Parts: sequence; structure tokens; C-alpha cells
Amino acid sequence: MKCSECQKSFEYFPGEEAAYSKFNVPAPSNCSECRQKRRMMFRNEKNLYYNKSYKSGKQIIALYPEESPFRIIDNDEWLDDSFDAEEYGRDFDFSRPFFEQFAELQLEVPRWARISLNCENSDFTNNCANTNNSYLAFSCHDSEYIYHCVRVNRSRNCFDCYNLAVCEYCSNSLDCENCYDAHFSQLSQNCTSSYFMYDCRSCNDCILCVGLRNAKYMIKNIQYSREDYEKHKKEFLKTLAKQMKNYEAELEVLKTKIPQVNLQIIASENCIGDFVVNSKNIQNGFDVTKSEDSINVYNCDRVKDCCECFCVDKSELCLECDTNYEVYNSKFSTYFVGSKNVQYLDQCFFLEDCFGCIGLLRRKNMILNKQYSKEEYRKMVDKIEDYMKKTGEFGRPLPATFTAFAYNETVAQDSYPLTKEEAISKCYRWYEEKQDAKHFGQEYEIPENIEDADEGICDHILICEETKKNYKITPQEFELYKKLKLPLPRKAPDQRYKDLINRRLSQHLRLINCSSCNKEIYTTFPSDTPYEIYCEDCYLKTVY
Repeated sequence: MKCSECQKSFEYFPGEEAAYSKFNVPAPSNCSECRQKRRMMFRNEKNLYYNKSYKSGKQIIALYPEESPFRIIDNDEWLDDSFDAEEYGRDFDFSRPFFEQFAELQLEVPRWARISLNCENSDFTNNCANTNNSYLAFSCHDSEYIYHCVRVNRSRNCFDCYNLAVCEYCSNSLDCENCYDAHFSQLSQNCTSSYFMYDCRSCNDCILCVGLRNAKYMIKNIQYSREDYEKHKKEFLKTLAKQMKNYEAELEVLKTKIPQVNLQIIASENCIGDFVVNSKNIQNGFDVTKSEDSINVYNCDRVKDCCECFCVDKSELCLECDTNYEVYNSKFSTYFVGSKNVQYLDQCFFLEDCFGCIGLLRRKNMILNKQYSKEEYRKMVDKIEDYMKKTGEFGRPLPATFTAFAYNETVAQDSYPLTKEEAISKCYRWYEEKQDAKHFGQEYEIPENIEDADEGICDHILICEETKKNYKITPQEFELYKKLKLPLPRKAPDQRYKDLINRRLSQHLRLINCSSCNKEIYTTFPSDTPYEIYCEDCYLKTVY
């Protein structure tokens, strides 16, 4: 069938239509990628601004700029007993569409500034829990001393990383686990004191290596003695700043010399997707762990019987939900925690049997933030659902235009980039970034060797070599660069993040044939990939 949005042909994944029937709603008319794009538009992961609290007027750090049309309050104010979003409750109007009424409520109910649970000395973070002494860390938990990182968990002393677990003193790396002092690396595990590693396991003291297992003192996959390796390493670190682009290009060439596994599926059964770990019966899943019986799920952990979910943890029976934790039997909701039997929630904690609510905490039997008895609630929901069938809203998620963020503030812009003109033509908001104050002083020349720099560089305004935007290095960052003997960054943090995630493959499955045995397999590698793509069986034969 043809997608109602992008007009591309698509087919439902096995079990997808049955999953929608289980939730008693019709199957969607748009493809899974367009559905995911809509969900991503509801998540601002890493853009922070100074704003003023709608309640107290004090300056706060928020996910929303001052130009936002929404009312923003500090997290502590939102949780305080003096704030109660029930005061914004209203009767359901059966003469107008539900979505229209929900949009009006969104503009009135104050929103929390950002999410930060049990974090200390980490004001410039979001979606973090138990993360301390960190700066510009996002979606991280149980970590400390994390800088310019996204989705780095149970780790410490890391910077400019994406999707790391149990790592320490790592930088410029992504999709790594149990690594120590690893840099510019990807898809590697249990590696120590290494640089520019790709798809390596249990390797120590290696540089520019790919596809290695249990190796030591290797450079470009060639064995060296310890003494010769140390000599080359010393020269490598000395020239790293000047030769960075050359080393990156060399690594790309080396990667073409080894076969690539079609998908990253580990210890899982009957799963189709990428980066699926310890899971069972997952269809079209990406970055999924310890989950089962779910379809079209992205960045999910410990979910069961879920469909169309993004950034959902420890939840069951969820349909078209994003950014939620410990939720049961929920539909069409965003940013909510500890709730069950709910529909159309936005920024709510611990609700039960609620419909169309925003900003509520520990409530039950509410509709549009208004209280009902248990019997009245059930009758009203049935009546509203019948009404929404007539208006054509029944079974539809919140429209993309209901997001509280501008398109270029959300993670959708990372995976599905639009120009300002394209976004506005689709009625999406666009954040016009304020121009940096021009630096009229002499441009500071960053030393190539970290040994030639001192903490005084933290007082200078630096200029990104690619975007020409201003940026600074904090004393904490400088200390790590100095300790690890790494060259100071010549790009602004946003550009470093962009370069990092551009090394990841898209979350789009396509069918190909294994380059070795010719078996039909799924992969996320693009059609113009320079690599040989193997099925898992053929790939394992080459590395073990």
C-alpha cells in the first residue's frame, strides 16, 4: 500500500495489523518511518536555553527558549504542592474536535523545564538520572563526569560520546561497551588504551584497527612488538591534531577490507532490527534491549507487547507512545511516567484511568484535567471515543504539529533533516537560532600538542573550524584532554555531535543477499555501501 504521507509503497510487518487490533484501533495508513518521524518530533533531547519561570519569574534552564508559546516552570515548582494542573480542567465540548481542545489545554498548562532526577552539580543536562558532575549530558543515567554526551550510562569521565555503557575515560566514540581509555572508536567492546577502533573485542593498545579479537600492540591490523608500538604511539599522539582527517579516512579504507555483519542482533530470538540485545520476537526494532513481542520500537528497554514506541522503558501494552517509564496499557501519549490505562497524556506522572490530560501528578479518572467519578469517567470515555469516530480522530496519535518543540530542536532533525522552508511548509515550527555575538578579538590559535596548552585556553573564545560558531572549553574538559594527551577540539560541540551520529547507519531495513552465501537478509547499510555485507553465520566464521 502507499503511505499517506511520503507516498512511498510499504507493507505491514508480520503481526503489525494484529497488534493494532489488540489495541482496538485501526491500522495506520502511513509507513513505519513516517510514524517514527512524528514521534521523534516530540523529543527535544539536547537543546537547552535560559528562560524565565511562568510561576515565579526566576531564571531557569529549560528545553524551551523564551520565544516558546508554552508556559514553562522549574521542575521543583512543578512538583511543589502549590502547583496543581487541575485548575486548568474543563468540560469536554462535543461540538468541537478533541484535538482542538487538547491543543488549547497545552498552551495553558505550565510545562516542566527539563527532566533531571537525582542529579547533582549537573544543571545543564536533560533526561538524566543519577548523573553527577556532568555538563551537556543528555539521556544518561548512573554516571559522573560526563561532558557533551548522549545516552552514556553507568560510565564516568567520558566526553563527546554516543551510546556507551560501562566505559571510563573514553572520547569521540559510539556504540561501545566496557571500554577504558578508548577514543575515536565504534562498535567495540572490552577495549583498552586504543584509538580508531572499529568492531573490535577485547583488544589492548591498538591503533587504527578493524575486526580484531583479543589483540594487542597492533597498528592497522599489523602486529608490532611492545617497544615498536610505543614508539609509533608516541608519534601518533604528537601528530594526531594535524593528521586527524587522514586517520579518519584511513579507518574508512580499512573498514572496507573486512566483511560487515548485516545487523547487530545479540543473544536474541526471532528478531528483525538493529542493535537488538537479549530480546525475543521483535519486529523492526532499533536499539532495543531485554524486550519481547513488540513491533516498531526504537530506543526501548524492557518493553513487552508494545507497538510504535520511542524511548520507552520498563513498560507493557503501549501503542504510539514516546519518552515514558513504567507504563501499562497506554496509548497516544508523550513524556509520562508510572501510569496505566491512559490515553493522550502529555507530561504527566503517576496517573490511572485518565484521558486527554496535561501536567497532572498522581491523579485518577480525569478528562481534560477535570475530575470524574469512576462511573462517570468510563461513560464519558466511551462517549468521547464514539464522538472521535465521527470526527475521524479515533485511533490517531497526536498530530505532529502538537509537539512543544520546533522541528530543528528535536531528534527528528538528526534522522530526517529539513530546511527551514520545508519545515514551515508542513506547518512545523522552526527555531531561529540567535547569532553568536561576534568575537572581535584576535582569533586564538589552538596548540596542536596538548602539552603546549594550559588552562588559560578556557578563558578564550574559540571559533569552530567548520561552522565558524563560537565555543569554549571548560576547565573540566581541559583536564581530561590533558590527562589523556588528546588534542583539543577544533569544532564546536554541536558539530562534534553531528559528526558522531553521522557515523551511525539509518534505522531503515532493506532486503539484500549475503555477499558470501547469497541468502536473503535484512540490513541497514545503504544501497551504495562500499562494504561486503554478510549474514551472521558467515560473518562469525571470519572473526572467530
